[in-house]
Amino acid sequence: MLILAAAIALGAVALDQITKAFVSSHYAVGDARALFPGLRLYYTKNDGAAFSILSGHRWLFLWFSMLAMGLIVYLLIRYSRRHPLLTVSLAMVLGGGLGNLIDRVLYGSVVDFLDFTFMRFAVFNVADIFVTCGAVALGVYLLFVEPRVEKRLRAAEEAENPSDEAGNVSDEQKGPTDGINEDSDNHDGTPVGVKNASEDRDGTTDGINEDSDYRDGPPVGPKR
Repeated sequence: MLILAAAIALGAVALDQITKAFVSSHYAVGDARALFPGLRLYYTKNDGAAFSILSGHRWLFLWFSMLAMGLIVYLLIRYSRRHPLLTVSLAMVLGGGLGNLIDRVLYGSVVDFLDFTFMRFAVFNVADIFVTCGAVALGVYLLFVEPRVEKRLRAAEEAENPSDEAGNVSDEQKGPTDGINEDSDNHDGTPVGVKNASEDRDGTTDGINEDSDYRDGPPVGPKR
């Protein structure tokens, strides 16, 4: 999956940089050309975010972009095998982010050249398309796919470790038998009360035997 993510990210960066280089070499800033109905080429440069928000804060966007790219790389390394949609969405965001980051580092601003004519919208570029599509795909994954993936992984984990649960159940079942074994040791097959009574009866026989000695003959006394 990491190879797929790298291919998507590098492809996004390459396509973004090629289109920006073509526009920069063939048009001047401010030039406009119709491309398709509702879409035109309009060459401009933006040193801020969408709609030129926070324009002039180059270093802020540099640090923010690098932090975001590092986070995405970490997520790809850790969760790339979780689901293909997660890998693809993160790779698209990474590729688009790197494309604009290159512009900010090398030129101090981002080259934008695509503009909708049927609505007021920010002028954008290929990198922005990858970032937007990747973010939408990531949202779809988190809302609809991730719950099922998590459920499947939990079921697989429980299936791989059935012995642990069985061991816990057997330990619980063994608990009452210990007490039974202790009771059986005390009983020895004969109730405790019966044993005590038999011991008492054995004691009384000693007295009876002593009396029997006197009954065997007359008591010894002074001769007359």
